[in-house]
Amino acid sequence: MNQLVGPVFDYRDYAGFWRRSIALVIDFLILIIIYLCAAEYWYDLVPESWWTATVAANIEFGLFLFVLAYLFLFRLTQGGTPGYRLVRIRYAHMFNEKPTMLQRSYRAAITMFMIWGLFVIDHFWILFDERKQTWHDKVSGFYVVKCKARPMGTQQVVQRIVNFMMLSLVVWEPKGLARPVVCQSRD
Repeated sequence: MNQLVGPVFDYRDYAGFWRRSIALVIDFLILIIIYLCAAEYWYDLVPESWWTATVAANIEFGLFLFVLAYLFLFRLTQGGTPGYRLVRIRYAHMFNEKPTMLQRSYRAAITMFMIWGLFVIDHFWILFDERKQTWHDKVSGFYVVKCKARPMGTQQVVQRIVNFMMLSLVVWEPKGLARPVVCQSRD
């Protein structure tokens, strides 16, 4: 049987509710500023004859697509969104600590689904989880840790099915106790 093993961090290294909430607030403040600047730019520079409901709806839709692109594309980078960077948190994958582009893409897609459907439950789950994971972290196999966090050992990772709010989710979770990292000498 193939056992999957991944890094485990000290409990204090996982990014908690307040740190992640501040990161979200920073990201949404950036988006609000961009939105207000775009609206101000539009209404100051275009003739009043262009101010129609159709044009306004198209602008709103374009800004909505921009918000989606911002939230999705920044999550594809190793550093995450500007909010993550400012509060000094990063992604860590359960199997290899530094996630690949494919793993980050999967997490970004799951995050977009959770943001529009179950945001409150998903985000507040951090308060009750041992490793301060949201549901989209569990489904995609991620931790969010402080930037300077280093694994304190390794741990077996297992996949299980969880039924939650009429949804069946396949989640990755560590199993058992952490093992210390075996250091190899460079002789």
